[in-house]
Amino acid sequence: MSKTGTTRVTVKPGEELPRGETDWARVKAMTDEEVMAAALSDPDAQPLDPEALAKMRRVSPVKALRQRRGSQSRREP
Repeated sequence: MSKTGTTRVTVKPGEELPRGETDWARVKAMTDEEVMAAALSDPDAQPLDPEALAKMRRVSPVKALRQRRGSQSRREP
């Protein structure tokens, strides 16, 4: 991961896209109950309960804000 928190991958024409370690066929085959059990077993990625979700506020899309203010969409180095 880069210092900015963005990871970039360059793929040349004809090369395959990089694949992660996720077994997507297994994920798609999971029932809703299995998905919830897996989520609850991960202490770093707990689902939000309705009360916590209600306390969250919507954040405006940064790009749209910058466009309205006339700011540049990216910081120049």
